[in-house]
Amino acid sequence: MLNLSLPWKRGAETADAEPPEPTGPRPARRRGGRNRRLGAESSAAIAAARARRRLESRRQRIALIVGAVLILAIVGVVAVGVYQQFIRPPHIMAGEIREVRFTMGDLVERIRVLQGINRYQGGQVDFSRIPFQLLTDLLHAEILRQAAPGLQINVTDEDIDNTIRNRFRPEAQPGQEVDDAQLDREFDNNYTNFLTQVNLTDGAYRRIVEEQLQEQGLFFLMLSRIPEEAPQVEIQAITMNVNSDADPAAVRERLDLGEDFGSVAAELTGTDGYIGFVPQGAFPEFDAYLFGEGDNPPLLDAGEISDQIYVDETIILLQPLSDIENREVNPQMMFRMASGLVDQWKDDQLAQGSDEGWVKINFNSERYRWVTDQVKLTRPRVTPPPQQ
Repeated sequence: MLNLSLPWKRGAETADAEPPEPTGPRPARRRGGRNRRLGAESSAAIAAARARRRLESRRQRIALIVGAVLILAIVGVVAVGVYQQFIRPPHIMAGEIREVRFTMGDLVERIRVLQGINRYQGGQVDFSRIPFQLLTDLLHAEILRQAAPGLQINVTDEDIDNTIRNRFRPEAQPGQEVDDAQLDREFDNNYTNFLTQVNLTDGAYRRIVEEQLQEQGLFFLMLSRIPEEAPQVEIQAITMNVNSDADPAAVRERLDLGEDFGSVAAELTGTDGYIGFVPQGAFPEFDAYLFGEGDNPPLLDAGEISDQIYVDETIILLQPLSDIENREVNPQMMFRMASGLVDQWKDDQLAQGSDEGWVKINFNSERYRWVTDQVKLTRPRVTPPPQQ
């Protein structure tokens, strides 16, 4: 008999054959394994994301550090440039006299003052071209200031006051009735306007006036030492600018061929070139030609014409007209001799101080350029006052 599994019997039969399904929680072995795999993958992803974030953060920090370093480097370069160009140079020592120091800033300030004074008086000298000469003038003035008591050169405050009043106080014209109080008010106005235009304090200008009066005292001291009579030579000369169209060699050739010296001089310079009798020291550049040097005789005899003599920016052809004669010195030549002695005293003092170590000069081409640049950048614009 066939044993068929009828549908209505299948449930009962299988119920006996199959074990009953558990009613409690199902085993979690397969689900746990899958979860472990999913958890491991999730942890790895989280770790990778964290690593990427750390790497990105590190890159950002590095970029910020590099940017900050570059910015600091640029700022540092600019700061160094500003310091080297504007802050440091004015404080560098340019010269010193017995521990009295002049800086580059002092030199620029003095040049600006002299520019302002010169323009106020109607001059057009470009002081930026001669900073070393002006530094030397500063040193000369300080040497004289320190030496003045020993030379019996005494400049008082009253002397300075009188000099300033003479320069800025108007003078009453002959026959004109003027109130002194009005003249004093005009003096105050003129002097204040001058100080304002040249950007100068009263104290600074008084110092300049004191230096000028001390040099004036040195001049009169040297003038008092000049004898009334001295050896002299009569001379004439033709003076040409180095930029002149005239050829000095051609001019000399014309004179050698017999052309009149005065006529050639008048053609080139507008004067006949006659100077007259000059003593030694009145024209120091001519002394070797006219009086000789040391044991050496004069380079020129009477009637001879010199080769080209270069003095500053001029070329000179010199001709002595006489031999050396002992003659009375006229006042004009006395003044020239005194000026020459003043210059000689300054040069001797500067040389002596350099040898003994109490004069120091710290100036070169680089500082020369810095001074000229500063002077050109701040060149004063001064309107001269109307003539009184």
